[in-house]
Amino acid sequence: MVPRSDMYPALGMDFLNGLKLSFSQSMLPEPQFIIEGIGNATDKSLMKTAEKLVLQENVDITISFCSVFFLDEFVALFNSYRKLLIHVDLGGSVLKKEHVSPYVFHLSLNLCQSAYTSGEWAAKNLGKKVFMASSFYDGGYQMTESFVQGFTKHGGEVVGYYVGISDYKSDDPHRLIEGLQAEEFDFLFALFSFNEGKRIFDTLANSEFNGKLPILVVPTMTDPTIVTENLNVENVHSIASWAFDDESEKMKNFKSSYTQAFENQPNIISLLGYEAGLTVEKCVNSEAGTLANFDDLKSEFTIDSPRGKLSCNHFIESHPSSFKLRKFEFNETQYHNHIKEEIIVEKHEDLYKNFEEITYTGWMNPYICT
Repeated sequence: MVPRSDMYPALGMDFLNGLKLSFSQSMLPEPQFIIEGIGNATDKSLMKTAEKLVLQENVDITISFCSVFFLDEFVALFNSYRKLLIHVDLGGSVLKKEHVSPYVFHLSLNLCQSAYTSGEWAAKNLGKKVFMASSFYDGGYQMTESFVQGFTKHGGEVVGYYVGISDYKSDDPHRLIEGLQAEEFDFLFALFSFNEGKRIFDTLANSEFNGKLPILVVPTMTDPTIVTENLNVENVHSIASWAFDDESEKMKNFKSSYTQAFENQPNIISLLGYEAGLTVEKCVNSEAGTLANFDDLKSEFTIDSPRGKLSCNHFIESHPSSFKLRKFEFNETQYHNHIKEEIIVEKHEDLYKNFEEITYTGWMNPYICT
């Protein structure tokens, strides 16, 4: 069940390419794919499509994005049918207890956890005062609050905030510079994606703050497949569960195999597709011809992913062995996210607890599916 995205127009193809690459390297026989488009993955047609796949097509495993606003119903559906679902998400919102099911695995890039880790790291390394800036859209997810909780936990204080307008093409990004000039702070934390992120980088690069102001951003803001030209912005870092500049053999092999197969560089969407295939492989007992549910697997569940070893937390959600502090730099022809530090963290029990009573607000779309 594949959504559409204005930000990543080739989202469906990239995800399926990663999925198919995973199966081509697997010992399992090539599966039969039944592909359904689900628009922005934001309405109850999700349930109708899922029921059709389970009841009419008799699928063994469903892989799907889904809005968090419908996730509890989506999970309940697969729980009642006792069919396996791999729910795919970038992790822009925190899961809740009602999303836990032995039949559902949440495959995530853990953006809220990385934002929380960013807050903790920043309070210890950049200073106790932050100015936060976000787009009208990125700020509607829970990454903002995740960062704030990690930051204030270690004595940090938010001293100023800038929010872009909904039609970013009509916005004057110099409003951000005026906001920065009006406050005293240690660093900037920014949440922007796609073309709006490029505009903000360009504005900061041509300001008095360039090179003097530490800039910490959400990792989607430094995607080198989007930011392709040298904007000359300096001192930009992000913390993420992945880095395509990782020198591990697993990442290098993934990149070379993907490029050879599809004549294109992989991105975060194709990486998620590849990991979805690895997750399916964990469920299949080919000798017995059976599928294990995720509750049976979770205590020993690990995926040897290009972003490192992924385990399973108590929400049956993928969790990386470490987060990567990355520096965003232009090297002659393109941008890279060079790894500067590996940050080992626990499975964020306190983050989930803090969000238990927080009602979902903001945008219906799964993060990045706009």
